[in-house]
Amino acid sequence: MNIYHPNHLWLLWILVPVVLLLLWQKRRRRARFERFADQQYSQHWLGRHSPFFQTLKYVLMMLALVFIILALLRPQWDFEDLEHESAGMDVIICLDLSLSMDATDMMPTRLQWAKLQTTAFIEKLKDDRVGLISFAGNAIMECPLTDDHEAVTMILSGLDTSSTVRPGTDIGAALSMAENSFISSGGNATVLLITDGEDLQGNGVAQARRLASAGRRVFVMGIGTEEGAWVQNPATGERALSRLDVNTLKKIAAVGNGEFFMVSPAQTELETALDHMLQQAGRSRKRTETAMKDQYAFGVVAALILLLAESLILPLRPREKRG
Repeated sequence: MNIYHPNHLWLLWILVPVVLLLLWQKRRRRARFERFADQQYSQHWLGRHSPFFQTLKYVLMMLALVFIILALLRPQWDFEDLEHESAGMDVIICLDLSLSMDATDMMPTRLQWAKLQTTAFIEKLKDDRVGLISFAGNAIMECPLTDDHEAVTMILSGLDTSSTVRPGTDIGAALSMAENSFISSGGNATVLLITDGEDLQGNGVAQARRLASAGRRVFVMGIGTEEGAWVQNPATGERALSRLDVNTLKKIAAVGNGEFFMVSPAQTELETALDHMLQQAGRSRKRTETAMKDQYAFGVVAALILLLAESLILPLRPREKRG
């Protein structure tokens, strides 16, 4: 059981002055009656009233007040699935942090250019939730879906190729993590994959097809040039030529029901990508959340029943006991 408003527990202290007020009112009524009526009539009138039923009425009123306070505390137990609908879409950004992103065919590096593009893309979003996944040889959830765009941008600014735990490029792992992040999201969930496309594990296309079968879309932004650039491994000193794998990225976008865009210095592809994502995904977002059930209705119903019972009780003695 959970109490949603535990700070309202102080309301129970209201019972103390209420009890004192009822006792004072009872004594005051008796004193005023005896002051204005003779003793014989006073005894006759008071003898008709039952102390038991009068006390019972007080107890029922007090219990009703207790249940009203419990309802205000908003008790919760049991769980239910709630569906929320709001304007916007859910976007998971998968950013490549493999060593090939240090290539300088896009100045200063592919990764720095990708971060600038991603930041500009996030700034153009409005009522949309954004999540961030970084990947190289494995995938890391840097930030789950959130409306706090500034937080995502701050996390993005601190990423670099040294942040990776395992070398390599596994696009499939990033897309698989994005799929799990959309469990409670609506049908307009979208993946924005930002990479140079060197999928060393070769699972990207298969995972993009899985996302598409679940109603998700995969948009791809290619970073780099087809001519490529030389990249040096800081650990071994080996140099390798890294090229933008356009064919693989186009295939991922095609099977993922999305589109492929080449990143250019003009940044015009940002506007195009965002427009196409909004057109295909729509501006309405549905998501399901599991939350505890509000059970304040029990307190309200109990209070109403007690007040009804109190109103039906007459504080009179039975006829055979009045003599």
